[in-house]
Amino acid sequence: MKDGKHILINDAIGETRMAIMQYGTVTDIRVFRDQAPSYVGAIYLGRVTRLSSELQAAFVELENGLDGFLPLKNLPKTPGKKPKDLTTLLHQGQRLIVQVTADAKPGKSCKLTAKVELISTSIVIHPFRTGAFVSSRIKDPEKRSALKLFGEEIVPDDIGLTFRNEAEDIPFDQLKMTASEMIKIWRHASKEIKNKKCPSLLSQGPNVIEQIMREYSSSDIKSILIDQASALKEATSWAKSFAPGLLDVISHYNEKTPLFNQYQVTDDIEGVTSPEVMLNSGAWITIEETEALTAIDVNMGKATVSKDTQTAIFSINREAAREIFRQIRLRGIGGLIVIDFIDMTDKGNMKSLLHFVDELIFDDPMPLQRGNISSFGLLELTRRSKNIPLDSLLLEKKVAIKSVAAKCLDIIRTAEQEALNSPGLPVTIKIDNDEKKWLEDHSQIFDDFRIRTGSELKMERR
Repeated sequence: MKDGKHILINDAIGETRMAIMQYGTVTDIRVFRDQAPSYVGAIYLGRVTRLSSELQAAFVELENGLDGFLPLKNLPKTPGKKPKDLTTLLHQGQRLIVQVTADAKPGKSCKLTAKVELISTSIVIHPFRTGAFVSSRIKDPEKRSALKLFGEEIVPDDIGLTFRNEAEDIPFDQLKMTASEMIKIWRHASKEIKNKKCPSLLSQGPNVIEQIMREYSSSDIKSILIDQASALKEATSWAKSFAPGLLDVISHYNEKTPLFNQYQVTDDIEGVTSPEVMLNSGAWITIEETEALTAIDVNMGKATVSKDTQTAIFSINREAAREIFRQIRLRGIGGLIVIDFIDMTDKGNMKSLLHFVDELIFDDPMPLQRGNISSFGLLELTRRSKNIPLDSLLLEKKVAIKSVAAKCLDIIRTAEQEALNSPGLPVTIKIDNDEKKWLEDHSQIFDDFRIRTGSELKMERR
């Protein structure tokens, strides 16, 4: 597993787990639960249930119990000038083809677009956009030009096509076969759309193995190991239609040692549940996720990597940056991310660190933007995330409750008021075991209560 990029798929009862390893290091982990499927990529014939002028959005019913939120800026382009109020383009009850772009977070709807895409390893088909396009990640101008001309030859007049980065190394005859198969699938899915049941699934449904192959397989994959025969069959079937070049790298893992244990992926999954991540230098990072943002702090600790302070700080910040971006991918962190690096006074080191961060951003498959490092050592990032963060699947978020001390002092305040209302009479408070222990450890409170109120304070188990 140290010779390139590999995909591991553990298909278990009730749950499918996927990991990507690059040169021996786990870079991505996904967990799919049968009882809470991921709908990312699924294309629906939905029904508009409500329009919001304030949000410039539509709420769309996708299937029984599943609704989506469609920002109207995500409608396909139409001829003419767009109205100021985009809700005038739709009406309640309208049938509309949409695609899920992000799974629903607790209490919210999944996110949608009406700019539908069918995705394979090398090609994206755009049913509502015309023309041939080439990924900006393909830099060779001659290759870009050749692909664009080839795309214009094979794409129909009413459909668009984009060659992904992986298309750069795939023969044209194979690209043509893949494009033809995808167009055929779309033609079938959208055939007689006016007579189809609404709402209903049209294409790219929440099949876990197909989702993994769509989103994570690429031409540079060295191997795809799958530990269940049925999942192996699904992956092979998908590859025959959409990525024939991957057929030779898909294989069945049938060793006695569980797949994720064999390649130490289980250790990384356990690490995701911890807010602290140790670095080889002895420094560490802490990761704290809130509703608004994710805060990541770099701690130098007792790490000693150089006698020169600024050199040591730069080295630790660089080491931390590499692990931070790995953890962001592993945990599926999205939204606003604030990294608190150790303060650097050397502007050259600061510039070098940002250059290194840019390299890490380029390796991330999700769109990610950064700001500059502030005078306080803070770096702000924004990252798109389509899936529920991994730690949300593995951990139960506890609701903050009052401390034992706060609850005990609340009880004492209430008791003091009771004593003032009934001078001289003893006051009995009802407490649990934790509160009893805290009060016994702070027994001076009983003397203070008697001096202030003239009443005795007694305890009774609740």
